[in-house]
Amino acid sequence: MTFDLRQLRAFLAVVDKGSLGRAAPSVFLTQSALSRVISDMEARAGHRLFERHSKGMVLTSAGEAILPHVRLLLFELEQAMDSLDAVRGLRRGVVRVGAVATITRTILNTALAALTETAPGLRVELLEAPEDQLTAALVGREIDVMIGAEIPAHPDILALAECRFDDMFSVFCSANHPLAKQEVVTLDEMLRERWVMPERGASPRILFERALRNAGRTPPIIAVETRSLCAMLALVVESRLLGWLPRPVLARTEAAGSIRLIESEALTLRRQFFVYRRSKGILPAAAQQLVDLLPLRPGLSAEPEPAL
Repeated sequence: MTFDLRQLRAFLAVVDKGSLGRAAPSVFLTQSALSRVISDMEARAGHRLFERHSKGMVLTSAGEAILPHVRLLLFELEQAMDSLDAVRGLRRGVVRVGAVATITRTILNTALAALTETAPGLRVELLEAPEDQLTAALVGREIDVMIGAEIPAHPDILALAECRFDDMFSVFCSANHPLAKQEVVTLDEMLRERWVMPERGASPRILFERALRNAGRTPPIIAVETRSLCAMLALVVESRLLGWLPRPVLARTEAAGSIRLIESEALTLRRQFFVYRRSKGILPAAAQQLVDLLPLRPGLSAEPEPAL
């Protein structure tokens, strides 16, 4: 059983769009031509891959079984084509990197600035998100390199190196908040206030609640939940809400005098950062160029032989 590149793209287009009509324009085929491509795939596979319904198409169990393999095959084929294009000088590659906010505001900016100077033909696609979203994006092949704090062991992810950089999460409040006028603020006083935080299950929220458990406290009232750093900062500046974010993210707002950091031993959390890639496949040359420009501590792990 063999499928060509056109068939792989057609299959994924129907999966992602949910119908032949919606998928056909994305693969530059007519609806009837796309239907013939899918029928030919099914004949080669010896199984029906889709159930046809009046409102669209849904994968059969056979289609579900091959879906992850089709995504992997298409990704690897497109990487191979990109590499050949680079050799022919048609393009210089794409760097697809994801990082947490602290990193995008510090060491990644420096590395990307150097990269765009030394390799102006490269195109950068940058995703800023918490670790849980970055992990999903890395496994889902939306990015090739991830930079974030330590994550739980994952069979599909390899830690390449540790960054020569760390930061701290800190509590902060508006400069006009009553607590901002106190020289010493106790943990219990902070926990009586209302807070703005990421939603439950997000990596920073998990760390926050773990720190409170370690201190023998229960979480405070979370008045607002959002993943937007800008929203968190604006809400704290304009209200009595407390927040908890990495200090590099807070630096400019603190320097402007709009917020005050509140010292708390229990809620001051130092983080280390690591560079991750998928454990299978080849790291694109463009992504390796970026990794080489990052400040890294040597000796985390040896690079394994690529597994295809």
